Amino acid sequence: MSTDIATRFAKETAEHRMTVLHDDGLYRHLRFQPRHSFYWFELITVPGSLTFRGDGESFVFARVEDMFEFFRGQRVNPMYWAEKVTSGRETLTEYDEAKFVEMVEYEFASHHEFNRNTSGLARAIISEVLDDEVIGFEQTARDAVDQFKHDGFRFYDTWEWSLRSYSWWFLWALHGIVWGIAQYDAWKAPLPEEWFA
Repeated sequence: MSTDIATRFAKETAEHRMTVLHDDGLYRHLRFQPRHSFYWFELITVPGSLTFRGDGESFVFARVEDMFEFFRGQRVNPMYWAEKVTSGRETLTEYDEAKFVEMVEYEFASHHEFNRNTSGLARAIISEVLDDEVIGFEQTARDAVDQFKHDGFRFYDTWEWSLRSYSWWFLWALHGIVWGIAQYDAWKAPLPEEWFA
């Protein structure tokens, strides 16, 4: 998914331009936006924290005095960087329907290894658990596996199933931070000496 988000980010920010609203040491306020208003975002730093604010949720990160140093030149690392979020943690992840389907298929395959006659079970799982109306929401999906029983088969320990992935917006924001810092660094870089010759 991270590769998909990187591609999406590049496409959606192809016309973005940086506006420096404030630049005083560790106090920075940068805005990135195209001519239209879609997918705009800002990077705001004060000593010890960086705020990503934009067209979706906002995230505040804290780790070191200069947070541009923390992110500068890095590859996006959602797991590690999520640990540095001090606000908005509940929006970092979202229910992942594909993970749910994967867990159901894994449990069925494990049962199928020991019981070859499982065609009736497969049909029951498809109609009662993998129905589009069931899997669209985390709670209905969890309820369906918890309540499912067929010919002595049931799903066990479903409360342990991890059904969440990083949200696309959080991953998009991480790409925005890395890209935005690179834009800022290019803007701050001294002009080549040959320009003054």
